[in-house]
Amino acid sequence: IAESYIMMKDLLGMSHEEISETFKSWNAGELESYLIEITGDIFTRLDEDGEPLVEKIMDKAGQKGTGKWTSINALELGAPLTIITESVFARFIS
Repeated sequence: IAESYIMMKDLLGMSHEEISETFKSWNAGELESYLIEITGDIFTRLDEDGEPLVEKIMDKAGQKGTGKWTSINALELGAPLTIITESVFARFIS
């Protein structure tokens, strides 16, 4: 979804309304899903100043430590938890 948005916005110069319509059309076909549906909706939302809300979303993720704790517990129990642990590593370097 993120890569599609970047291509439509930065490479194709599409407006938020055009991007919204594209995601809505995708949601009417094979790509129908909750994430595609809400993505189509978010591009038409405005903040209290009348500016596109999507432009106010920061491009960063926070961390509470729960993934790290889960990975540590899995290691202590000798249980494989590779996907969550790799996600923790990816968050560290992002």
